[in-house]
Amino acid sequence: MIALLGDDIDDRMAVSGAKWLQGRNCNVMTMAPSKKDYGHHSYPLERFEKAIAVIRQKGNRKIGIVGASTTGMLALAAASHYPEITLTIAMTPCDFIIEGFVRDGKDGMKERPADGESTVTLGGQPLPYLPCAYRHPQYWQMIQAEAKAGEDMVASRKMFAESERLYPVQEEEKIKVENIAGSHRRFRHMPGLLRADERHYGRRG
Repeated sequence: MIALLGDDIDDRMAVSGAKWLQGRNCNVMTMAPSKKDYGHHSYPLERFEKAIAVIRQKGNRKIGIVGASTTGMLALAAASHYPEITLTIAMTPCDFIIEGFVRDGKDGMKERPADGESTVTLGGQPLPYLPCAYRHPQYWQMIQAEAKAGEDMVASRKMFAESERLYPVQEEEKIKVENIAGSHRRFRHMPGLLRADERHYGRRG
């Protein structure tokens, strides 16, 4: 199982997720964005091709992938390009590619858009992406305002809704989920429960 959990392969979410999967007799490879800034921008999809090769070399016949939020989007993107992945689990993903973001602390802001960069590349070229509604420094200010209002420090639903309003999702930005092989599940949070839907991949949130 390729586990895209957390922002670092050594953080608590990644380690806990790997241990949980290993406890259920799954071999696990954790992957994460570069440690340079813990952001998500220009992530080469070819890394998944290399990961699949390594997993196969270890004698594993079946390959799955799991991710959450932005990495849930990455999981969908990877599975849509590599049919060797036959189990895909995406928690609260979007079904289109989004603009990349960096976490370099510029001007005291934790996160900002990666101007001109997609979250994902293929063959050295950025995949088409939905631009963010806000630029630096308003981007992080809006995330903080929404998080404070909803008492949720990871919330950014309104920002994504505004991005879609300003820049309606184009066909080329959509992840071709119909190309995903094998079983795939998308989980999305709803009031009071976690709902699983294997037929529809909706927007982030």
